[in-house]
Amino acid sequence: MRVPRGLDRSTFRIVEGWPYVESLIEDLLDTRKGTCVLRRDYGSDLPAYVDAPGNAATILRMCAEVAVAADQIRDLETGEAVVRFRMARDVSADAHGNYALAFVFDYLPDGTEQIVDRRFYTGAPA
Repeated sequence: MRVPRGLDRSTFRIVEGWPYVESLIEDLLDTRKGTCVLRRDYGSDLPAYVDAPGNAATILRMCAEVAVAADQIRDLETGEAVVRFRMARDVSADAHGNYALAFVFDYLPDGTEQIVDRRFYTGAPA
């Protein structure tokens, strides 16, 4: 499998390997499904869960969204998956819809474990 490379979405410089995949994951998680005209299935419905109650069912649904979004990251030549969602750890949520999660991925080109920290805030007092 080739090492993925492309443009970083914040610096517009060419990056390769895990930094590029991490920027893809961030973009997938921030983009609502159906908003990209030519790729209607691109993205996730994760933004819809920001105001949801901080219970176990919501966190499970959020993890499922992350797993489906991560499955969209594929090698352009072979179609093989580049990352695999493994689990969420260090999960915290409150009744106001404020979440903090650390998503653990298997980065398949080199077999390493990578972690992406995400925090979602609704602006409500904690």
